[in-house]
Amino acid sequence: MRRLIPLCAALAFTACHDGHRHDEAKALIAAKCGACHVVPGVRTAIGRVGPSLTGFARRQVIAGRFTNNRQMLIRWLLHPQMLQPGGAMPDTGLTPPQAARIADYLQTLDKR
Repeated sequence: MRRLIPLCAALAFTACHDGHRHDEAKALIAAKCGACHVVPGVRTAIGRVGPSLTGFARRQVIAGRFTNNRQMLIRWLLHPQMLQPGGAMPDTGLTPPQAARIADYLQTLDKR
């Protein structure tokens, strides 16, 4: 029984905050991506250097060459210059958990 109480509390907390589950991703996007990309749902992400990320979940490729799936997107966010040396996307200094949060948010954009 003692073990169930923390579990129930955690589930209740998650349920109450589910509407805010992408807040950290949006803050990271505002700080790391918004100067170059337009990103729906991130008010300050209005950059025009890189492509708009509107409809990102419907795209089949990332950077014109990589399959658009969560694992590849995380790799791309972590090491764009390793994957495409000399490309326009700079290394952003994201940590793996940060890249995963951003990837999870981008995969929700106009998903059908």
